[in-house]
Amino acid sequence: MDEVAVKRLHRIEVRDGNGDPDQAVLEIRYRKIRILRPIGMPKYYPALTLPVIHAEERETPNNRNKIDWKSIGS
Repeated sequence: MDEVAVKRLHRIEVRDGNGDPDQAVLEIRYRKIRILRPIGMPKYYPALTLPVIHAEERETPNNRNKIDWKSIGS
């Protein structure tokens, strides 16, 4: 997903390691991918086209883990 351009920035509120409020700026990328059937599987199994969403925090915070979330849906 690194070669996909950032489509949107999204600001969210999160809690840091101490439970205090913090803000994170997420870079949102998305695209569709095509997954072919495995070799050796019957030909009636179709290829799948699925959306992929990647939300990654723009900067690494000091007091909590960096947000890096990926989802492949149907």
